[in-house]
Amino acid sequence: MFVLLLGASGPAVSAEPAAQGELKRFKASEATGAMFVLRATGCHKAGDTCELELSEGAGGKRKAKLPAGMAYGLQAASSESWTSGEEEQNVTTSVQPVRLEAGAWGLLVTQEGGFEHVHRHHRLYVVKDGGVMEAWSGDENFAGPESSHVGPYPLTPGAPVEGFYREYAFLSGEPDAWKLDAYRWDAAGRKVVKELRNRPARYAAIIGSFKTVQEAIASRDSAQLAQGCASGFLVLETTPHKRLTPGLFIVTSIHPERKTAETALKKVGACNPKVSGYVKAL
Repeated sequence: MFVLLLGASGPAVSAEPAAQGELKRFKASEATGAMFVLRATGCHKAGDTCELELSEGAGGKRKAKLPAGMAYGLQAASSESWTSGEEEQNVTTSVQPVRLEAGAWGLLVTQEGGFEHVHRHHRLYVVKDGGVMEAWSGDENFAGPESSHVGPYPLTPGAPVEGFYREYAFLSGEPDAWKLDAYRWDAAGRKVVKELRNRPARYAAIIGSFKTVQEAIASRDSAQLAQGCASGFLVLETTPHKRLTPGLFIVTSIHPERKTAETALKKVGACNPKVSGYVKAL
């Protein structure tokens, strides 16, 4: 069984030594001292389910099962990520604390696995009624080449309270799909709600705008050259995005900062001098 010695990597992480089978623990509450504890105990064969535990120290413990379990035999680990199993039994579990209230945290857990196509399960766990509760889920559709990731972000500058987002892309090519959903914790209602005003910023590096999806795909293909100059660029319909001119199809890559979007345009231009573009906030 793998045992990870804990180090201080952020305000929500305990620096206590790991118990047998314990992977890591994260602070859940400043008021009570509750801790989220991720354990690998009980994972004796492929497909076994590992657990997330809420510990109050000398008090009782409440547990919640992770959605995809954890394949037998931990193969690799970093400070917030653990991989186990091989090939189709491979499962990687990663965790991120998110400060839902001034003195309380939730824990974002992502589990991904798959042999030909990697698929991801996302969960948010919170403290409720003295135990661990699954407050939100955001699985992929498992329908083909898709990707998604989640993470915390500041709701307002300087405030300790965070929201979290789920960014999703489906690479169908007819056209592709991209979506960013933002959420926050409703302390009064004790539930997750969609955040519509203070959403995380995203910027589109656009290298072409067309009337048909076929024209957009052809433009992206011609921009590639042998070096794959436009690798990672999507073909998106503009209508779902309020800041873009509706009724068009763009060739674009999406970035969390304007500077990284501008850098993406420079790289494409350096690879293929015939390609130029502009940056647009989404």
